[in-house]
Amino acid sequence: MPTIGNVAHSDLKRFIGEATAMFDDPDAAAREAFQTAAAIISLGDAAGSNLAEFADYLGWTLDQTQALASKGVVFRTSPPPTLRSLIAAGHDSQVQAYSVFLVQVTRLACLQFAAADAGAAKAASAIAATVTRAAPVSNTQLEPAAAPTSATDPAPERGPDTTAVGEALDDLERLVGLEDAKREINQQVQLIRIAQMREKAGLRNPTVSRHLVFVGNPGTGKTTVARIVGRIYSALGVVSDGHLVEVDASGLVAGYVGQTAIKTKEQITSALGGILFIDEAYGLTRNDFGVEAIDTLVKGMEDHRDDLVLIVAGYPDNMRTFIAANPGLESRFPTTITFADYTPDELHRILQRMCEDSDYVLAEGIDDQVRALFAGLAARPDFGNARTVRNIFEAAVRAHAWRLRDMSEVSVEQMRTLTLEDLAAAADASG
Repeated sequence: MPTIGNVAHSDLKRFIGEATAMFDDPDAAAREAFQTAAAIISLGDAAGSNLAEFADYLGWTLDQTQALASKGVVFRTSPPPTLRSLIAAGHDSQVQAYSVFLVQVTRLACLQFAAADAGAAKAASAIAATVTRAAPVSNTQLEPAAAPTSATDPAPERGPDTTAVGEALDDLERLVGLEDAKREINQQVQLIRIAQMREKAGLRNPTVSRHLVFVGNPGTGKTTVARIVGRIYSALGVVSDGHLVEVDASGLVAGYVGQTAIKTKEQITSALGGILFIDEAYGLTRNDFGVEAIDTLVKGMEDHRDDLVLIVAGYPDNMRTFIAANPGLESRFPTTITFADYTPDELHRILQRMCEDSDYVLAEGIDDQVRALFAGLAARPDFGNARTVRNIFEAAVRAHAWRLRDMSEVSVEQMRTLTLEDLAAAADASG
């Protein structure tokens, strides 16, 4: 099957005709592919003109094309029927192939009929995310392999490292919760890909800022996701290496006039080629020298626009105050990503992963009680989401060791199992 590497210069109908021949029901595969493409185009910012163009391309009326799109929009939240049937039948190889096929359709639909359309890119990202969540296919498999070169070929220019992009997106997808953040970052990736394809095809691109605002409470994964964004931006060539420099307001501000600009420039310099992550950035608006730091950041973003990305993070209301503090900030931070608090079920899953990583397990039959314990902790004013889970886990390990103190012989199962008693003691110890 063609990969996105040559799909970029392919025709949608030709690609679907060639690719669907490998499936048991090529007509159903083609029908769902066109439904997917029509849905993406219909959800774009320029849906009116683009959908009319797509209807002419298909040789259909606009009403027929809109009806086609209406069947595809559900794929944003529910996998297409053919994919569901393949999964239910256990046809893993067909599941993988079909998932790859549909994601390629989302990309080609954007490129051919909705280039640089943010709404269409967002719809494509949502459908691709649903497909890849429903099927055992990694983002690495969705990326094309680099074309082989002979020893006599000239060294190619550095392009996107598609394998690294896929691996980073896989790591993002494996994080518990954070569905809004995952969707927004997948959209950013798609926008960058399409812009690069357009540039390669000789088309002009609008200037789009890659700086981001992360809003959410402590412990919701903002720093972890910032590191993944650094890897993605590096692999796509947005920045050169993608390293993360993490500071807060105090790391940018000095105690007397003239020194704040120097201190802020030092942090900017250390972040060149990667990401400057400023946590609780709104603290700059509460400091006498914060304005100097903000002015220096704005100038740094302009001077190093090709090799520096800023991510500023904090509470939603406070971050709105920060963005309003300088006229240059709003235009440079067009994208805000929200990190919601974890639900009790998600906190339970995070605890399970911490246990697995350290060769512990939770005792059988306590899952509901653990969720209830986290629901109670979430009501506390000092609740810290995943940080609280980490504290509970470490305290439970200590309580577990203390519980076994008088046992002369301890089985492997006892050494591995954390009980509700251990977790309750940990919660009590946390306040």
